Amino acid sequence: MKKGTILLLAWYATLIVLVVLSAVFPILHQSLLDLSLWTSTEQFIFTVILLIIVLTFFLILLVQSVAIVTTQSMRQKIRAIIQNKNIRTSSEDDQLLLQLSEKVRGLTRQVQLIDNQDLVKKEEIVEGERRRIARDLHDTVSQELFASSMILSGLSSSLETLPAETLQQQLGIVKETIETAQRDLRILLLHLRPSELDGKDLVEGFELILREVSDKSSIAVHFHHEVETLPTAIEEHFFRIGQEIISNTLRHSKAKHLDVYLVQSEHEVQLKMTDDGVGFVKSDEQEVSYGLQNIQERVEDMAGTVKIRTAPDKGVAIDIRVPLLKGKEHEQDTSLIGG
Repeated sequence: MKKGTILLLAWYATLIVLVVLSAVFPILHQSLLDLSLWTSTEQFIFTVILLIIVLTFFLILLVQSVAIVTTQSMRQKIRAIIQNKNIRTSSEDDQLLLQLSEKVRGLTRQVQLIDNQDLVKKEEIVEGERRRIARDLHDTVSQELFASSMILSGLSSSLETLPAETLQQQLGIVKETIETAQRDLRILLLHLRPSELDGKDLVEGFELILREVSDKSSIAVHFHHEVETLPTAIEEHFFRIGQEIISNTLRHSKAKHLDVYLVQSEHEVQLKMTDDGVGFVKSDEQEVSYGLQNIQERVEDMAGTVKIRTAPDKGVAIDIRVPLLKGKEHEQDTSLIGG
């Protein structure tokens, strides 16, 4: 308890003692204003001072007890608010708690609504990805395998009468079709592969996925990098962004070349990826929008900018720039960025 509070309680105790004495003295035919009483009776003065001290301690205990009871009651009400329970109070001073309770309940309902909407959105995204994968399998691998099966079925029914040259030509077509189906399936699996650096730095991660692009597709890849040490959070964001762009390139662009530039300067890091594919046309724009939205959100998390340039049959160029702060503060700040 503060010193000022104790002095105030002592003053209240003095006033109470004086009021009591002023009420008792007339009965004893004594006057509180009689100076001789105060100067001659030491025992009386001692008794008055003792009464003031005792009453002061009594008031202190009373105030502390009331404070403890009030605090416990407040804690119970706050606990009820946190647990999203109704609180009951008739005190006007507790109206603020009632308003707080209503706001907490309102916020809880809003959070539940947002969570439900987010869950529905995620389910829609998953369902959309399933339909896309099924469509890709049907339009590429399934059609190619079906074509190969039809050719082989035709060959088996006329194998004895078919010239050797024609047979060789048809078997070559089947071989090429199966190889195409195998390549398309590898591209699809590359897109579904989890995007993790697994202890590698950003350059090593890019080299790994770009090597797979070269091995599993007909796209020629050029990778230029000038990067020093980057915060882990930024590396993870750039790696996932790069994989998203590569995935879109494999699935939609029909490109022959993919150029990747990863350059770090004093104040920023830049990721630029360009291809010579078909670009965005109306039928594709809607399909790749989810991937582009993910890229945009990640760049915004890093306080960066993203520019996309494209036109039909002119390819796609994506330029991402993220500012870098000097010193250790940058590492601490970026460690808080969501992954």
